[in-house]
Amino acid sequence: MSSVAHDTALHTLAALEQRLQRVRFLLYGTSTATDPDTNVETPADTTVTQSIASRLHALQSDFNSLLSNNKPAQEIVALQSQLQHESPDMTQDALATLVLSHAPSYQATAARLTSLQDLPLPDPSSSAALIHLLPRLQRAALRQENQQQSIAQLRHQSLALLARWYDSAIIGMDDCWTEWEARLMHQEKLVRRAEADES
Repeated sequence: MSSVAHDTALHTLAALEQRLQRVRFLLYGTSTATDPDTNVETPADTTVTQSIASRLHALQSDFNSLLSNNKPAQEIVALQSQLQHESPDMTQDALATLVLSHAPSYQATAARLTSLQDLPLPDPSSSAALIHLLPRLQRAALRQENQQQSIAQLRHQSLALLARWYDSAIIGMDDCWTEWEARLMHQEKLVRRAEADES
């Protein structure tokens, strides 16, 4: 490999490593050698004496480990790959025309994103008050859950009592009235038979 090509490859790898560190900083708030869920070394720890192939392999490994621990990053990469495969076959002039036609939208979006930096931060006292109320909210949620369980248990007990009352008061009294009616009819028969014998 020529010296120019070798220097170009090294500069390209350095730029990729720097971009990966920026992505790591945006995702985890740090650009150090490890992220919260893995102990894989980052390409920043590789020495200059490493070959281009080994640095590229380390860069790919670190990128894969970064994706494996972050679902939004996986979705972005999948969407970018999908858009690449679904992009129409257009010439450079057509692509340039398409980009230039949407240039005002890019500028408007950039202006809006810049204006976000001028927005004042919310009063920290409000956040502190919410944080202070968090234990009370958790206790209230636990109390509500216990009350719901108690209400469900009371409903079950009420249903059981209603079924028992129906069996004893309604069905039981119906059986009792049926028995009394049968006895009364039997006594009427005996009375009528006795009256017939006397006559």
